[in-house]
Amino acid sequence: MVSLKAGKISRDTPLSQVMARNVITLQIDERTSQVDTLMKAYPIHHIPVMKGRVLKGLISQGDLFRNMLSTHFYDSEKEQHSFLDNFLALTNLMTEDPITLGEDNTLGEALDAMLEYRVGCIPIVDSSNELQGIVTTSDLLRMFKQVLPKKSPGERPALAKPGIRNGQPATSRAGN
Repeated sequence: MVSLKAGKISRDTPLSQVMARNVITLQIDERTSQVDTLMKAYPIHHIPVMKGRVLKGLISQGDLFRNMLSTHFYDSEKEQHSFLDNFLALTNLMTEDPITLGEDNTLGEALDAMLEYRVGCIPIVDSSNELQGIVTTSDLLRMFKQVLPKKSPGERPALAKPGIRNGQPATSRAGN
């Protein structure tokens, strides 16, 4: 989990202060089913693909979903993994040369890049393209939650009630 060292955040905060350093990765020659296994075992949505210590690509949960048939076509997880391993290589699944930043880049630059390129994470690399960490949208949301004022005791989040939109009863869209 990402946590702020100094407790303050700004657009100029270096990524070295907010990136996750213990990143789960796969080597480029590993079985494709490992993506599914790791994403089920850990609360992650992105896996950097490495050749040794060098970043070669990135696989997102969306990449996995887009490139495989729905799980209901398989009688078991074993069959699904067999399909992944026999017909889909990591190199076919991953995004090659993903957008990266360095530890000295800022939080503002990461946010701008994530919004501009519509990506859910940015791997942080050094000048040799060796992975140093990762910044994900989930990590950023947890970080922002740390710096926002705490709720009052007993205060609950305002959740929408079924059938209510913006405080008004929802109307049927049938016939529109």
